[in-house]
Amino acid sequence: MEKTFDFRQVPDGWTLCFLADCPRREECMRYQVAQLAPEKMTKGSCVMPVVLKRDSCPHFMPVRIVRAAAGFTQIFKDVKERHHAEMRQKIANHLGGGGTYYRYRNGSKLLMPEQQQWIRNLFKQYGYQEEIDFDDYRNVYRFD
Repeated sequence: MEKTFDFRQVPDGWTLCFLADCPRREECMRYQVAQLAPEKMTKGSCVMPVVLKRDSCPHFMPVRIVRAAAGFTQIFKDVKERHHAEMRQKIANHLGGGGTYYRYRNGSKLLMPEQQQWIRNLFKQYGYQEEIDFDDYRNVYRFD
């Protein structure tokens, strides 16, 4: 995992693993994230050692990195005025409402690949064939 990993990316209540004897620890997201837990963290959900007695761990999660988009302040620059408000409202509804829309738009919330694709598909539905360029991209760990 990246040394610059921000533990705030980890969803609340996400199960961690501290089992150093696990043969799959190097490829398991739960173990890798647990190694980066902040020192102030003193409790949480964790995988129990009994899983080491099994053929495979039911909590194993492979490390997954995806290309997330940060911000989309420029995507409407070539959109016709008659489409702008309706498209913006559809994106806002899809992303979870007005306040959330602006957090995604400004890049404080990251768009996962399927959200990016949904926006691209919306533009195509309105006849815009040009590739959508988001403001920035970041490789992030996927927790679902």
